[in-house]
Amino acid sequence: MMCWLIFSFFKKKYGVLALLMLPGCWFAGNALAQKSIADSLKHELSLHRAEDTVRVNIYIRLSRYYFGVDQNQAQSNGEAALRLAQKLSFHKGIASAQIWLAMNYQMTGQNEAAIRHALSAEAIAEKYGFTGLVAESNRTLGVIYTDLDDLSQAEGYYTKAIKYAEISHDYGLQARALNGLGDIELRRKKHKEGLKRFFQSLAIAREHSMPFYLPVILSNIGASYGSYFNNTTLQEKYFDEALVAARKSGNRYAEASILANLGQLYTKTGRYRESEAYLHQSLKINQESGIKNGTQKVYLKLVELSMKQNDFPKVRQYIDEYYNLRNTLLNEEKSKQIVRLEEQFKSAKKEQKIQLLEQEKRLQIASKNFWIIGSLLLSVATVIIYYLQQSRNRKSRQLLDVQKTLIRQLEETDLLKSRFFANISHEFRTPLSLILAPVEEMLRSGKPSGNDHKNLNLVKRNANRLLDLVNQLLDLSKLEAGKMTLQIAHGDLQEWLRILATSFDSLAEAKKIAFVTHFDLPRSEAWFDRDKLEKIMNNILSNAFKFTEAGGNVTLSLRTSGDHSELQITLADTGAGISQEDLPHVFSPFYQVRRTVDDGQPGTGLGLAMVSELVKLYRGKLGLTSRPGEGTVVEIALPVTKEKLDFAEIVVAEGAPAALKKSGAAHPITTKMEPNNQAEDCMLIVEDNQELRHFIAHVFHDQFRVITATDGADGLKTAIEMMPDIIISDVMMPEMDGIDLTRHIRENELTSHIPVLLLTAKSDQDSRMDGLRTGADDYLAKPFSTDELRVRVSNLISLRKNLAAKYRKEIMNGPAEERVPSADDKFVANLRAAIEANMSNASFSVEQLAGEMCLSRTQLFRKVKALFDISPNELINDIRLQRAAILIRSRADSLTQISYSVGFNEQSYFAKRFRKKYGVSPSEYANT
Repeated sequence: MMCWLIFSFFKKKYGVLALLMLPGCWFAGNALAQKSIADSLKHELSLHRAEDTVRVNIYIRLSRYYFGVDQNQAQSNGEAALRLAQKLSFHKGIASAQIWLAMNYQMTGQNEAAIRHALSAEAIAEKYGFTGLVAESNRTLGVIYTDLDDLSQAEGYYTKAIKYAEISHDYGLQARALNGLGDIELRRKKHKEGLKRFFQSLAIAREHSMPFYLPVILSNIGASYGSYFNNTTLQEKYFDEALVAARKSGNRYAEASILANLGQLYTKTGRYRESEAYLHQSLKINQESGIKNGTQKVYLKLVELSMKQNDFPKVRQYIDEYYNLRNTLLNEEKSKQIVRLEEQFKSAKKEQKIQLLEQEKRLQIASKNFWIIGSLLLSVATVIIYYLQQSRNRKSRQLLDVQKTLIRQLEETDLLKSRFFANISHEFRTPLSLILAPVEEMLRSGKPSGNDHKNLNLVKRNANRLLDLVNQLLDLSKLEAGKMTLQIAHGDLQEWLRILATSFDSLAEAKKIAFVTHFDLPRSEAWFDRDKLEKIMNNILSNAFKFTEAGGNVTLSLRTSGDHSELQITLADTGAGISQEDLPHVFSPFYQVRRTVDDGQPGTGLGLAMVSELVKLYRGKLGLTSRPGEGTVVEIALPVTKEKLDFAEIVVAEGAPAALKKSGAAHPITTKMEPNNQAEDCMLIVEDNQELRHFIAHVFHDQFRVITATDGADGLKTAIEMMPDIIISDVMMPEMDGIDLTRHIRENELTSHIPVLLLTAKSDQDSRMDGLRTGADDYLAKPFSTDELRVRVSNLISLRKNLAAKYRKEIMNGPAEERVPSADDKFVANLRAAIEANMSNASFSVEQLAGEMCLSRTQLFRKVKALFDISPNELINDIRLQRAAILIRSRADSLTQISYSVGFNEQSYFAKRFRKKYGVSPSEYANT
């Protein structure tokens, strides 16, 4: 009490000088008392040499007494306590030591290590029921997380600490936890609640005599009044009282913190001398105690003071000191982490080595026993196995001989069967051809009528059906004999399958069956065998329609696998279904399900057998599920990439499915063609029969950009607008027939060059002559072969290209001989005259040339392309370069003037074009 009176008197009279007297007053008693306690504990430790729990507790008490006084000593004794407690498995000692280490690490700014020790202490304390240590570890975690500004976590730990402190009647811990909650409330800007918590903590501390922690609470109350209520008088009062309490209790950490707070207060109020003295004392205590975190904070406060005093050299000095200390702390933390990792690694390696040695020892014993027992068992087993193997070998040899005999007999039977079917199939084809040919001739002649015509159609239909069966027998024989190979080609799988599926639309319509298709295929091309895939699709679709009643549904789904390497076909119908006893046999040749088809005739049993063999040839997958009365689902997966079909032979694609090439009415084509925009040549098909029109379009879809017209008038209009490269037209059509269409095409200068191929059902000589007289280039009678149609179209296109070369030569050199000019000759002459009239006009363009010829740009392009096989722009340049060559050879003018006179303004471009055409430069050409 006397020290407090002296301090108050000198502080009022001499200010900062009182600070110098106060340590002498207090430290005369308290510091010496604190030193005597530490000395006493050290003496006790030196006397007690036994490594037991008593020694652990002495280390913990030393760490506790040095906490806030000398952090290095506090940490050293805490670590010694932890090592010995772990060695003795003294759980309470381990938890206590880790708590004090955690508090020490928090004070020195090593939060990661602090959290690790505190959590470990909490786990041990909870496990063994140390209630007070649970409370202390949670309070320590609250302090750490408050320092990290994680207030929610901190509040949780403080609340838990208070709960356990109340259970253990630890009032000092309650006060410290309440003080921590007050700090959290202040950080949340709840100043009154925070101050309330501090006064609750202060009441407990005074009631239960807590001199060591009292200055911390008083300091917090003072800081609250200054920072949040702007009451510097109360702030200074509580700081002074806290400083007295700290020095009285010997709490060096609290003393250093309070001195720093007072220094900051005096800086704020302009009392710089006192501020500097307090801050330097705080700095000295922090440095002596090893409290580096507090040292950093003091340096920052000294920077603030020096700024107020305008002492910038000191500002620089304190900032340097601050960052040097900060870097030291970071380096120390990293070094400690490395040491901890090395220790952990060495410890783990040592434990692993011990475990390996123990395991090796156990394995040696087990191995020894295993070899003894194993040797005995092996000897017995060897004898038994020898006799069993001998017996098995004899039976295997006998079975193998029987199996080889059976296989040889089966192979011979299969070979005989295949030869029989192949021979009989070939024998059937000749008489069938002799039946079909006369019948088709009689039907084509148009003479039969009434019942005769009906009967002939019946004969033809059944003969074709029988021919299909014969062909299936031949194919099945080839497949079973292994003589059929997969022949794949690259093509648009989606379009090909779409066309094939469309060929069944009319059958579905005729039978009143809803036929639904789902296509989920990429537009990219795939590899597939058109013939084999068509047979698979035709067989499964025919079966689906055959066994589905009117009003039923057939659904075809086509998609590819995720990596687009497989075509997945799913065909579902609502037909009669297949019984469970028939399911295993449906893919066997000649097996017939126990029912008849819709027309009362039994099936042959070849269709699905053919499908099964073709899928095997494809190395694909085939599955079938069915329930009587509900329908059937067929699922097929076939490879469609070149990599997965590396066993197949690669051939050239043939175009549309063969189903579209049949002229029968069972499968009319009703799909609408989309033009092939990538093809260079354009074909116009004029045909009033929709099925035939679409069929021809499909035939030439891969070669031409196909456009269609329904009659002669529509065809003529389309020909003038689009100027196709070839026209295929029917003769008999409404409004304007093919003969009139051909005549108009030939009379029009714009379309006179287009080759025309006429199709007609009239095959007599007069009809042919009428067509040829009107200017038709070729004539083909119905029914016709698609191969023949392809060849004739190809010949006409080739002929037109030859004519183009001829016209190109004539426009350059003039006609070789005098003749009556045709419409094309007149067009060529007018075209050349227009170009020559604008020879010197460098800006003369294709659009201007089209205007001179009274054509659109597109019409001019197609006409010139058809006649000369070059573009209009190339034609203009060729005529200019030809004129330039004549002028250069005759030396009519300078090269510059010549280039200008033929429409070239740039000499470099003229020279480049000239060299490209004649192989030499203009100057070299002049000298030749």
